[in-house]
Amino acid sequence: MEKYQEITEYSGKKLMVMGLIIAVLIVWLAIERESYLNGKLSFLGIGYIIFFSCLVIWRYAVRYTYVITDQEISITSHFLWLSPTIIIPLDSIATYSNRYVKQLFKRAGMSRYIYRYSSGDSRPTRMVIFREKGKQSAVLFKVSDQFMGKIRLKIGGES
Repeated sequence: MEKYQEITEYSGKKLMVMGLIIAVLIVWLAIERESYLNGKLSFLGIGYIIFFSCLVIWRYAVRYTYVITDQEISITSHFLWLSPTIIIPLDSIATYSNRYVKQLFKRAGMSRYIYRYSSGDSRPTRMVIFREKGKQSAVLFKVSDQFMGKIRLKIGGES
C-alpha cells in the first residue's frame, strides 16, 4: 500500500497577519477592561472578543495531516488532544479541482462542504467533491501540487 503524507505548512506572512489580529484583540480586551473598571460592563464586547479569539484559534492553531493511500484520502485535524479524521474513499470522488471555485458549489447543489485547512498555510486552496450517503459533499484543503498529482494518478483523468 503506497502512502503519501503532507502536513500544514505555515507561511511567515500569514503568521504576521495572525499576530496583528491577536494584537488587536489584546487592545480590545484592554479597552473592555477599562470600561469594566469604570462601571460600564459590556457583555456584547466581551462576547465578541471570545468569539473572535476562538475563530483565530480555529483558523490558525489547528494543524492538518493529509494522507492519500491506494483506497482513500484521510484528513486529520490536530488541536490539543482532539484529532478528528475525515476519510474519503477514492471510489466516491466525483471530481476534484486545483483551485476553489465557489460557483461549482452552487451548480452542483452540495449538501455540505467541509473546510480542512489552516489560514496560515500559504498553499492554494484545493477542492474534492465526493458522494457521501447519496449526496454530494465537498472538502476544501490546502496541499501541494505533488499531492494533487497523486490524486490525479489514483483517480485517473484531469479535472
